[in-house]
Amino acid sequence: MLRISRVVVENFRNFRALEITPFPSVAVILGENGIGKSNLLHALRLVLDPDLPDSARRLRAEDICDHAPGTLADGVEVRIEVELTDIEGDTAAEATLDGCFVSLTPLVARLAYTYRPRVDPQQIDRPLTRDDYDFDIVGGPDGDRDARRVRRDVSLSVLPALRDAADALSRYRGSPLQELLDAHPPAPSALEAAAKGIQEVMDELATDKQVTKVAEDLSARLADLAGPQLDVSPTLGFASSAPARLLRSIRLYVDPNRSRSVADTSTGNANVIYLGLLLERLQTRRATDAVVATVLAVEEPEAHVHPVLQRQLFRYLLRSETGLVVTTHSSHVAAVTRLDAIVLLRRDETGATVAATTTRAGLSRVQRADLERYLDVSRAELLFCSAAILVEGQSEAYLLPALASALGFDLDAHGVIVANIGGTDFASYRSLLGEKALAVPHVIVTDGDPLRNGEYVLAGLKRAARLLPPGDERNELMDAIATLIEYADPDVDTTEEQQRLVPHGIFVGVRTLELDLVPLLAAQLSAAHAELVTSLVLRDRFDDAMAAIAADDFTADDCDEVLRRVEHVSKGRYAQRLAAHVETAGAGIAQGVERDLAETSGDGEAGVALRAHLSTGELIALGTYGYLLAALDQISRRVRGSGLIERPCQARNGSDEAASS
Repeated sequence: MLRISRVVVENFRNFRALEITPFPSVAVILGENGIGKSNLLHALRLVLDPDLPDSARRLRAEDICDHAPGTLADGVEVRIEVELTDIEGDTAAEATLDGCFVSLTPLVARLAYTYRPRVDPQQIDRPLTRDDYDFDIVGGPDGDRDARRVRRDVSLSVLPALRDAADALSRYRGSPLQELLDAHPPAPSALEAAAKGIQEVMDELATDKQVTKVAEDLSARLADLAGPQLDVSPTLGFASSAPARLLRSIRLYVDPNRSRSVADTSTGNANVIYLGLLLERLQTRRATDAVVATVLAVEEPEAHVHPVLQRQLFRYLLRSETGLVVTTHSSHVAAVTRLDAIVLLRRDETGATVAATTTRAGLSRVQRADLERYLDVSRAELLFCSAAILVEGQSEAYLLPALASALGFDLDAHGVIVANIGGTDFASYRSLLGEKALAVPHVIVTDGDPLRNGEYVLAGLKRAARLLPPGDERNELMDAIATLIEYADPDVDTTEEQQRLVPHGIFVGVRTLELDLVPLLAAQLSAAHAELVTSLVLRDRFDDAMAAIAADDFTADDCDEVLRRVEHVSKGRYAQRLAAHVETAGAGIAQGVERDLAETSGDGEAGVALRAHLSTGELIALGTYGYLLAALDQISRRVRGSGLIERPCQARNGSDEAASS
């Protein structure tokens, strides 16, 4: 069945130079408010919608993209191209699109809307206005085929965002119910019989004195107001008795007894009913050959609808429509969307809107299936964030937002999510979010895991290195890790290897999360444990082990004791309690960072003391917890435009004095 295969939008509203190739047969358009989802639908309407009046195709100055090379006054041109495919075998579509084909194997037709000056702007010595412009809809590779008629037969049918369906259905004119009844009118004899019955009932009602009095009083009032010039005779009734007008009096009810109108049901139910009528109208047009082919566009089908019903509605649309475009804010709709259907709109570095899809993600069928299950379970949070922190477990999912909050970085307020992938296989998630696919800014945080069954393996660094693209850098890092493993010293410093992963957005710990946090959050770790464990003996053992690790004078038994006690209450439950303590530890964390910064300041980058915020490299060098702060720092710089932690005043003042001397 005919579908859209490519879309290009130039200089229109949000879009400086948008191209979506290939355009999914079922396309789910996602993006933040104001990014251009509705404007993308409107761009398609300019080319394909027969119900859009030509007056709406004459653009205004505000329709020109702010990032275009010129303005309407300068003579800028707006161009929107739509390519259609899957035409073979549909003789009616082939005939309609004759002359518009840009490819014969397979058949691909191109339609284009252009809005440009009728004359050369260089020959006019004044700013242009919209009166100097005209639009055209053309087809074919050279744009020399008049394609205005095509939209009558190959069209886009838009179901707009529903806000007040009850009001829309209360008016006959423009209601989808009108077109359905016009297409399936009652037999004339049935209308005449109904009209006769209505007339008899109204005649009976007119004999009631109270009803008659209302009409007479109104007539007298109007005569006083306007005199004999007002040629009306007020009468009361509940429907026209003229058969031709009776059809317009038909209303939709939501119960068998016709006692409750659409206005009497919930807003969500009314919207579902309205959507059903719109789909019925579309089916009627197709069945009566009023159109050759139609692409259905649905704007925000979730409006005022319960989340469970949102999923049901969208699944129905997926089953019933092969050419479908949906715009949505709903994570419930996105969660049941196939990856290859997602079109994610984002701003580029200039502020113009561009599109990202998963076409070039390089995902296998199994990876796609697993990611789709993850998005379903997680309600597609990765598709709606401004940035993501990928972590391997529930502990990080609790603690990283708390740590960021303690440092004055509200992840929720900036649209940052911490995504627990439930393991250490980050590759498919990285492909999904990478520049070749959805281009969502992200970092990966993973444990160092240096030991396995007592053997020195540096598992965290190895899995991180495997995430790098094949090449010399990856090979050199793998060789360096192999050398460290061969050296087999658990106390060896791996900061250099950690630093080499930072440009790739990968942050690896030294041991495991809880142990790495001890130098910074020993008091909070002990407090959380004390609230979950009643045994004083176990508390003391835990605190002693914590003290040894914090003093950097510990043994493997101390590490085992801490992890044993954490796992006894479960890592997730412990992290949940610990997060409550971390959120309120901002001052203590700042002091700990300042203390460790003083100890490591000699190892920093040249000139970093002149910066207002600590650099990512400085943060990693702080100690075992540094990689967590560095990961948050990189995300902070992306979404806030500044680093995570300001440089202590003393360090800044000292650097200023050194610079002045």
